[in-house]
Amino acid sequence: MTAVACLRVAVDVEKTGLSPAVLGPLVAKFSGIYLEGKWQWPRQFAPLTHYSFLLTDPRADELDVQELARLGDDLQIKLFGEGDDDAGKVGLLLFEGSAEAVKAFAALDDAAVSAALLDPSLLPPGGRLSRIEAAETEHDEAEPDLSPGGPVGPIWLTQQGAREDIAQETANQPMPQLEGVQGIYFTLRGVFVGDVISSTPGTLRTHLSLVEGDEHMPADPRAFDADCIAVAARMLAAPGPHSMLYLPVCYSNIVRASQRAVYEEMLATLPRDAKGKLAAAVYDVPRDPAFTSLATIRAMLSKYVTNIDLRTQDPGFEVEKVPPQAVTSVTMVLPHGDQRTRLAALRRFADRIHLYRKKQIWAAVTNVRNRLELDACIAARVPFVTGPGVCRLQTTPVGGRMQPPEALPLLAA
Repeated sequence: MTAVACLRVAVDVEKTGLSPAVLGPLVAKFSGIYLEGKWQWPRQFAPLTHYSFLLTDPRADELDVQELARLGDDLQIKLFGEGDDDAGKVGLLLFEGSAEAVKAFAALDDAAVSAALLDPSLLPPGGRLSRIEAAETEHDEAEPDLSPGGPVGPIWLTQQGAREDIAQETANQPMPQLEGVQGIYFTLRGVFVGDVISSTPGTLRTHLSLVEGDEHMPADPRAFDADCIAVAARMLAAPGPHSMLYLPVCYSNIVRASQRAVYEEMLATLPRDAKGKLAAAVYDVPRDPAFTSLATIRAMLSKYVTNIDLRTQDPGFEVEKVPPQAVTSVTMVLPHGDQRTRLAALRRFADRIHLYRKKQIWAAVTNVRNRLELDACIAARVPFVTGPGVCRLQTTPVGGRMQPPEALPLLAA
């Protein structure tokens, strides 16, 4: 079953002190930021108007009202501040039904919605409406109280069976490919200098990413790398300036002659004049890669990209055996484990940064998950960091964007 709904924000405009022209974009911005951080893949959302969003959850047959109620609390504070007299200024309505009915509900003006709250027959048929006004309110299936300020109560409309049929029809449709990027942050200047590309098939429940640990790594590296190269080609075709895009490339594939030929064909689809904007993120690199393997990788990839990054899970990566400037950078992936284990690996890697400087190879850390790890990287003067604690999955590149470290992680571009 797949839940499909329209989330609509109701705000008392007069109490905000803002004009409708200012308030609408403000509500859209705050709501979008909240949903970007909380309503994560495979759940999806899309703005319909400044005050309404289309929500889908392929893992549920109805949406979690209490989770969405926190958005109302968040908007309450952002628009009105904290106080005891804030009740009722922000309310949320959730209409669940077919895609057509949901969009029709989003198009209703405030007067039509107010009338429909008193007379449900005025709403698009085939769904249900819930009022959400406080995070602590229970999602009750009892008869709704439609009086002003009444509690949450679902209003069942006609054709209740249509909701299940529509949800089943939506569930049978494949989810779209999730294409995204996550920014690479330069700690010494407080700026994102590039983006690591990712692409996730709609059949997967967890998004793929090179910067978020083992559970987000692809089971089929060649297919993942091919998808990411295709994403890069589309991004490069878009107008406007482009920062460095990092293409995932599996180490064990490109060191094999048969697979290397396949990668040559994939990389050849990229525009040749974009080489200066492309880098290779070579992942699953062993602790001590063979000299011949590094030479092969450089010879092949340098035809298509400007920078080459080696990504290793070993903090003791033997950079001292790598020829000077053989690659641009080496990125250490923080290991799976408790906080103490992860910080110990970070310290071990940071203790060897002087060896990277001697080789004129940049050092970097990825899979940074929280503020403690980010602060530890900054204190150790690790030049480049990536991970969900730095930048969450974005739909557009963030390279070139200035961001103070205290404002990280970047939730929405």
